[in-house]
Amino acid sequence: MGPDVWVKVAGNLGGMLKLEQRGRRLIIISTARISKVELEHIAILETGLWHEEFERGISRLPKGFREAAEALAEAYPGIRIPIAPWDFEYILTAVLLSKRASYEIVRRWCRELWENFQENLRMLASAKPAALRRITRSYQLLDAARSIRDLIRIIEEPGRIRKEIIERFGAPREPISSYILGMPPEIARLILLSAWGIGPKVADSTILSTFKAPHFIPCDVHLRKIIKRLRLVEGFRMPEKNICKKFLCGGEPALGLDPCPSQKCIRAILRPLGELGGWMQTLIYLHGKEYCKSTRPRCSECPLRNLCPDSEIRIRSQIRHHD
Repeated sequence: MGPDVWVKVAGNLGGMLKLEQRGRRLIIISTARISKVELEHIAILETGLWHEEFERGISRLPKGFREAAEALAEAYPGIRIPIAPWDFEYILTAVLLSKRASYEIVRRWCRELWENFQENLRMLASAKPAALRRITRSYQLLDAARSIRDLIRIIEEPGRIRKEIIERFGAPREPISSYILGMPPEIARLILLSAWGIGPKVADSTILSTFKAPHFIPCDVHLRKIIKRLRLVEGFRMPEKNICKKFLCGGEPALGLDPCPSQKCIRAILRPLGELGGWMQTLIYLHGKEYCKSTRPRCSECPLRNLCPDSEIRIRSQIRHHD
């Protein structure tokens, strides 16, 4: 399909939903037998139109981030945060598979998984290693199945969840995705982090794509790299699971749970980005893939080169080398 056409191939309405952008109009085409109101609701969430244009909030950002956001927004216009809570199982699986794997590889794996296991987490969790190895021998798929097994196991082992959460939301129950989606995103994050192999980045990426929580910031290698190169923050640390799973990542206590005491965690430092946090991380991810690569970054073409001390150093070095 073209750049202005999007066809859903899996999940809720998979094979039954097509979206076309014509100027500022969204055309919804569907063969599903659901009401117009429900169809429009799904389309608005899955296109990111549920939130106003993030660019409108750039002026409220701290200066360094404001300048970077302006340049990124110009380079990658129209970026939104689509969410699909009804596809929680698909999204969690895809995010788990994305550890150290390219988008193209993850997409291929996902297509085969959806054909074999659909959205059923229990089917994937109980699959035999031999069946998974027919899809790929890479460690990501076996690890993803193990993570999902451990997440489901909290239904039988509720003691792994803080008693304050159980008192407020009840014991974990089937399906585990509905239990998680029934909580505020900050609490859902703690549940996800209780499972083996689900760290802060996986939890935050999953929540950003399934909750109305645009302030969630998946802290990945691109974020760390670009923040360092632009000198936006000095002396920060990446989120650590052993700390994140014990505290709320917020400034205020809730449900008797304490906020994280870490002052150097990049997620806490970036809290002033507010609802632009997840959007800006998405722009940074795209920029890291396109220009700001770990090796051989394209500094001379980079839209952020005038803001980046590293870019100036690299460009001068390249000029001297050619001389």
